[in-house]
Amino acid sequence: MKPASLRNEIIGAYKKLKSFYDQLPRDPDLDLYLNQFSFGEVIEKIYAVGPYCWFISDMRKAVFVKTGGALKQMTGYGEDEMLGKSFINAARFTSPEFLYTIVQAAEYFWGYFYMQPLENRLHVKSSYTYKFIRKDGSTFHALQQSSTIFIDKQGNGVYQFDLITDITHLDPIPQLRFFILDTADSNHMKNIPIQPGINKNPAILPITAAEKRVLELIALGKSIKMIADQLKISENTVKHHRTNMFAKCNVKNMAELTAKAVGEGWFLK
Repeated sequence: MKPASLRNEIIGAYKKLKSFYDQLPRDPDLDLYLNQFSFGEVIEKIYAVGPYCWFISDMRKAVFVKTGGALKQMTGYGEDEMLGKSFINAARFTSPEFLYTIVQAAEYFWGYFYMQPLENRLHVKSSYTYKFIRKDGSTFHALQQSSTIFIDKQGNGVYQFDLITDITHLDPIPQLRFFILDTADSNHMKNIPIQPGINKNPAILPITAAEKRVLELIALGKSIKMIADQLKISENTVKHHRTNMFAKCNVKNMAELTAKAVGEGWFLK
C-alpha cells in the first residue's frame, strides 16, 4: 500500500473510532472521577497484561507465605505445594541456564536495593522475562515483577510481592531480560538493564582497583571516615577517589555511579 493510501486508511479508521466515542453520553460523574483518581487502584486493575498468579515471600525465612491468582492453571502447582515451602522450590520453574542468570540478577537487585537510602528502598522494583516450566513440562513466556512491600526499621526487605504473567501472546519466544526500576524520583525514574553486565562482565573497568574498593565500601553504607579508617588512608583520599570516579564515569552522584556499577557487573570483578 502506498504511503498516501495508508494515510487515508488511518484517517478513515480514526474518524470511525472518534464517531463512536462522540456518541457516548456525558456522565456528570466523570469530572468527579478524575478529581478522585487513584493511581494505586488503577494499577491493581491493569497491572497484569495476561493470565497471572502472584505470591508473597517472607525474605527472613525464605518461604512463600501467600499466593493468589490462577496459580494452578498457570503453573500446575497447587497452593499446598507453595505455602510454607522454601524458595529452592522455585528452581523447578525454569531451566538451569535461565535459573543461573536469574540468581545472578537477583544478587544485583539486592545489592542495588541496599545501596539506596532507607526511605527510597520501597521504590526499587525488578522485572524479568524468562521461560517458565509448568509442572507437566509445558512452558510459557513469563514476565515476573517483584516489589518489596514491607521493610523493617533497619531497612531490611521483609515481605516481597511477585506477580507472574503469561506474556506468550505478546512474545511467544521466551527471552531472558532483567531490569531494575527505581521510582524514588517520580519525575526522573530509572530503568536499569542489568542483563548486559551479567553476560559481558567487562574485563577492564573505567576505575582503578583502589577506587573500586572505595566504591564497594560506599555501597555497603560506610561513611567516608569509616572507609578511611578501614583502608588506612586519609578522608581526603577517599573524597578524591569519589570525585575521580564521577569524572571517569560521567555521573553526577553516588546513586548514578552505583546504578552504573550494578548494571555493568563491576562488583563481580
